[in-house]
Amino acid sequence: MDGWIFIDKPKNITSFKVIQRLRKILNIKKIGHAGTLDPFATGILAIAVGEATKSIHYFNQNKVYKFNVVFGESKDTDDITGKTTDKSNVIPTKEAIDKCLRKFIGKHTQIPPQYSAVKVNGKRAYMLARNKQKFSIQSKDVFIKYLKCVEIKNDSEYCFILECSSGTYVRSIARDMGKMLGTFAYVSELRRVKIGKIEEKDIILLDKFEELVHIGDHFEVMHSIRDVLDDIPAVLIDQELSLKFQNGLSFKYSSKKSENDYLLIETEKKFVGIGKALEGKIKPVRVFNL
Repeated sequence: MDGWIFIDKPKNITSFKVIQRLRKILNIKKIGHAGTLDPFATGILAIAVGEATKSIHYFNQNKVYKFNVVFGESKDTDDITGKTTDKSNVIPTKEAIDKCLRKFIGKHTQIPPQYSAVKVNGKRAYMLARNKQKFSIQSKDVFIKYLKCVEIKNDSEYCFILECSSGTYVRSIARDMGKMLGTFAYVSELRRVKIGKIEEKDIILLDKFEELVHIGDHFEVMHSIRDVLDDIPAVLIDQELSLKFQNGLSFKYSSKKSENDYLLIETEKKFVGIGKALEGKIKPVRVFNL
């Protein structure tokens, strides 16, 4: 049980609840996820099991979201689950929205929502917000590769497609879009449709996965660590160097291109771990016991 599972997260359930359920289904302790989805959101939840939990930090792929934004109203959570805080009669046209979207493309600075898991002085922002405490969240740099308005749902609701770096808050984009257009806005629907090369065709419903576990067919829908991290360059080594690497020892390696980059280290038979090229050597960063 060392690999990745890509679950289609249901609506109105936290990402943590999905983890809890899978831990019980699989009877396994080592399990974690890469990239939380809000309870109201659906779509791809990337879950690492067993030794794969060591690779979560390196699974840093762009994410694609499909989401709806309602203009003319703001929520304290910046999404449909929150309480209304302001209203406006100003509803932007699609032309105005399209013009506004250009300002988001590329390196973009955003402030995470007040109701988020960001830590403020050691405490989660959403806990402080629930307790009506006043606080400020530091802005962060994210990268927006693609953002487009693809459909008019009704007079005040529009549908968007977004491709962004890991750690981007869609709710912040909606909130900021509203401000830029002289009104208010919140996310009414949100679905993660892609992470790196993983698309909706590669995911499985939670209930369906549970059925497969009961009959022992769940291994067929699991992805290997090697497969999930295939965007990282690989270095093939022999058995002797493999033993050296697994014991925490560096070995000589010359490549200007890979200096300071992470590298997948593997033999012809198995995936060994993740190393880093430094000063003509590959230094072990993570060793996997597979």
